[in-house]
Amino acid sequence: NTNVSISSSYDDDVIITPAGNVGAGTKSPKTRLDLRSEERLNAIGIGGTSQAASAAKAGAMRYNSGTQDLSYSNGTSWITLAHKAPNDFVDAENSSAQSFSNGVQTAMTGWTKKTDVNSSFNAGTGTFTASKTGVYIVSFTFSLASGSIADDSRYETLIQTNSTSSATNKVFKCVRSYPGTNTIGNRVAGNCSGIFNLNQGDNITVSLNQKLGSSKTLDSDSTLTSLSIFGL
Repeated sequence: NTNVSISSSYDDDVIITPAGNVGAGTKSPKTRLDLRSEERLNAIGIGGTSQAASAAKAGAMRYNSGTQDLSYSNGTSWITLAHKAPNDFVDAENSSAQSFSNGVQTAMTGWTKKTDVNSSFNAGTGTFTASKTGVYIVSFTFSLASGSIADDSRYETLIQTNSTSSATNKVFKCVRSYPGTNTIGNRVAGNCSGIFNLNQGDNITVSLNQKLGSSKTLDSDSTLTSLSIFGL
């Protein structure tokens, strides 16, 4: 404590009032423990405990380092305090020049993340994992390097989930065809989007099945192949 109790030194004073209230940094504690000093360094450090909730008694609190949350004792069990985690949001681009064999459905991999709020997207494998149950909007675009296109050819872009929930579609498929005779080389590009009702831990991947007559590669311009995933 400071030697002289003046207004400029209250921030490091500890005071016990005749009513039994304890103040740290305030000369007028309004509760049994009052830390509301004008210095505004009033965080409370709460650690973990191996005590059972019944031993800690009702009203006790602890910090869980594994799950990084707080829980309180109701006298019988430790109850996790409710908190709202941020929604998933992923924004990624692809400059990998990945190759796609003719007629083979292949997942898009080798992404570069621009934004990943909850670290829920594996850029290497292209797999998104929902951090919580909810509605997710997925959209992606792609562009293949310029080349020949076979006659009466087509491609399919697919957004898929491994979810077993009956509340969601399992795949959104977008198709584009090139009917007739194609004699001029061209750049093939497209997009697809879908809405999913996912459970926590469900995955989403995007893939391409091109039937343009020969193997194709993604354009190396990263801005032409992109993926966005929004959790609502």
